[in-house]
Amino acid sequence: MNKKLIALALAAALPAAAMADVTIYGQIRAGYEYNKTYGSTLALDSSGKPQGSSEINDWTSRIGFKGGEDLGNGLKAIWQVESRLNVDGTGADTFGTRDTFIGLAGDSWGQIRLGRLSNYPNMDMEQVDPGYYSGQSVGGLGMFTRMDTRVNNAVRYDSPNWYGFSYMALFGFDEARIAGLDGSRTNQQFVNIGLSYENAGYFGKYSYASWGDASNVVGSNKDWHRLEAGYNANNIYLAFGYQQVQGYGFGTFYNSALGTMANNVAVAGLVAGGSTAAAAQLAVNTTKLKTKELALTGGYTFGAFTPYLSYAKGYNATMGGTTINDSGYDQFVLGLDYALSKRTDVYTSYGHVKWKYPGTDNENSLGLGLIHRF
Repeated sequence: MNKKLIALALAAALPAAAMADVTIYGQIRAGYEYNKTYGSTLALDSSGKPQGSSEINDWTSRIGFKGGEDLGNGLKAIWQVESRLNVDGTGADTFGTRDTFIGLAGDSWGQIRLGRLSNYPNMDMEQVDPGYYSGQSVGGLGMFTRMDTRVNNAVRYDSPNWYGFSYMALFGFDEARIAGLDGSRTNQQFVNIGLSYENAGYFGKYSYASWGDASNVVGSNKDWHRLEAGYNANNIYLAFGYQQVQGYGFGTFYNSALGTMANNVAVAGLVAGGSTAAAAQLAVNTTKLKTKELALTGGYTFGAFTPYLSYAKGYNATMGGTTINDSGYDQFVLGLDYALSKRTDVYTSYGHVKWKYPGTDNENSLGLGLIHRF
């Protein structure tokens, strides 16, 4: 009896569903990884260095629903709900964790959206990082793209394309307004502007981002510049990237493993000079930190195979205008994509990071997995 009732309910719902403009899409991506990294699942050894770990990891799987309605006169209502999936059984899969929005699109003026939205580098750049890997791995340029993310409480405008040129603007409201270091109410609003040119396989993209009240929030980003350029046509893949990030203290914009060590050294130096531990930490948190990095990726497709070679370099950071010696890194990634079909790939990669900072160890990752798009 229950089965009959369910069948009748589905039959009644199907005509309405058929009339709705809804597309279901997504990607299932996972693989085996051997990681000897600071982010891998095993704890650090007694000397504070990473241990090797065999892992089955999700490579950022997702499922989404999107649609729209033609409102007439070149105007359309658009919406999307996209969620993260963890096919390895770890992590919390909640609804709408990825780009989720409602908005309007016009034939001549572009589109505007409200919701949880990607910043420009996350959605429109990352050509220097074409691979698949987990957050525990260095089998891709995740350190270079570490700030590519989504912004809550955001509004984003995207222009139409004019002969290859386009631009966007995003504003993220700070609804928390936490108390700052001086006790006042802060406003960590986020502003992001992106510019793009694409024509005949050539592309050039620039992103500028800025956060408000940066010096009044512990470990806060201040501003961020990213440039990417290259060529992707005729089986050739070339991409170059450069970015510069400024903030206060060793915040989220800085590598976490190295940041903890560098922060402790900076605090210890001030304490040795006569400061209290609390005063020393406050001084570090309110001192400007600046990082510079570049990345280069090349690939070539022959048949179903596309090998990639990537290199990223982090230069020594500066804090308060003083160079932090040996705070940079060098990373190499060798990847190979084999297309089993238009929607299914086998992907493998090996990544190596060399840290120069005292007390750090090199990181290595090897991955092999499957990607299916639907």
